[in-house]
Amino acid sequence: MKRNIFITAFYFAIVFFVSSNFAFASASGHNLFKKYYCIDCHILGHEGGTVGPDLSNVGKTKSLSWIKAQIFHPGSHFTRGTKAEINGKIYLVRMPGFKTIPDSAVDRLAEYIKKFPSLMKNLNYKRPPEGMRLFEKDNCIACHRIDGIGAKVGPDLSHIGKTKSLSWIESQIVDPKVHFTYGVPATINGRTYLVIMPEFKNISASQLDTIAKYLKSLK
Repeated sequence: MKRNIFITAFYFAIVFFVSSNFAFASASGHNLFKKYYCIDCHILGHEGGTVGPDLSNVGKTKSLSWIKAQIFHPGSHFTRGTKAEINGKIYLVRMPGFKTIPDSAVDRLAEYIKKFPSLMKNLNYKRPPEGMRLFEKDNCIACHRIDGIGAKVGPDLSHIGKTKSLSWIESQIVDPKVHFTYGVPATINGRTYLVIMPEFKNISASQLDTIAKYLKSLK
């Protein structure tokens, strides 16, 4: 009786191990990128955070082995706690090593990141609107989010065009104290933020117009 129970338990253990590894192996790279919180710090395509560098084109310049090592042991490339310049931007190196991720998941995740540039091309990935490109270039996403991209220091702007006029948006960019008092908390869409937005008075007229019209289009 005991022998039969042992054999049955051993059988189910084997089945569980195989099925678990199959599940990891068959999971899509995109899902793994979310599952292991990569998306909280990195942009891939036009989704993700800005704590770390944009990974949309890393597959063009980094090998598959480099990407795997960065997931498992980022200290082999960067020194934790120091600052590194990547693609023209300075980042504080704080990425942990994800040593508990199953090998099969790391392989699939690394392959997905490596192939992503060609995936964008094959899927006819559309170039973002110029206003969105400037919004990212001028580092507005360091404080604001649009459709999941950016930070949460300031309010989410995904639907600002529904409630604010073009002139309101323009004045908020150039001279935000017209609407809010610097250093004083303000409640916006049910959340309270410390008002710390700087004035962008040196922005060119064309940039201001492009960004403001882009934000106005967000409904």
